[in-house]
Amino acid sequence: MGVAIFGFKIIDDDGCFSMGLVREILAEILGTFFLIVLGCGGVHAATLEKAADDPLGSARILEIGFAFGLGIGGIVHLFSDISGGQLNPAVSFGLFFARKLSLYRAAILSVAQIIGGLIGAALLKIMFKGPPGTVSMGDGVSGGVGLILEFLGTLFLVLTVLSTINDKRGHAAGYLQPFSIGVAIFVAHMFLVPLTGCGINPARSLATNIIGGKITGDFYAYILGPLLASAVGVWSTSSSSTLTTRLLPTKELRMQEEQIKK
Repeated sequence: MGVAIFGFKIIDDDGCFSMGLVREILAEILGTFFLIVLGCGGVHAATLEKAADDPLGSARILEIGFAFGLGIGGIVHLFSDISGGQLNPAVSFGLFFARKLSLYRAAILSVAQIIGGLIGAALLKIMFKGPPGTVSMGDGVSGGVGLILEFLGTLFLVLTVLSTINDKRGHAAGYLQPFSIGVAIFVAHMFLVPLTGCGINPARSLATNIIGGKITGDFYAYILGPLLASAVGVWSTSSSSTLTTRLLPTKELRMQEEQIKK
């Protein structure tokens, strides 16, 4: 029996354990592992040969943006029929605030994402003698400003995710999600890499900076900014009731579409 408070589901109808949840946990662990390996591995490749007068030039930022944007788009597509390819606690809790996931499920999947990220960052540290892709504030960027920047970048991502699961727009979320999410992440990196390193994902930021031993006093921006965005993103869509579809696996979406056609 599920538990709900004020319309927000706390525990799913199938309780705290199901084989479906186990599959989702494993998908989120593996998906976030690939996120770190591909994205942060892309950071390593982009910064192998730094120019003395241009350590992080526009071409390198472009490489990093493509690594994360295309990589995450592919991962979302890969796991869309299992967990939806959330890969980010801000997305998971955004779906909770939108009443598409239970609080228990959002929390469990967020922990899975952090575990997957830690494994990926540890592997990169072993291979490259230090995990690439750690996030830090750019020159002249304070923790408060960084929080606002991380909030804005994550808000853009959360709004993108919510728009792709809104069936009133008349598109098939299962096909549009990977592309839209990948583009949103690519654009966010173009904006934020020189300023904050572009975390926009607490699991990604925690994984690289814990393994890299770089938890600084302004690190709160990488946690609070994205989590605030997950709540505000739902509120700013005018009404969460307009989001009439949850983050469904592709197979379930196809079944719904077939039923509608009939």
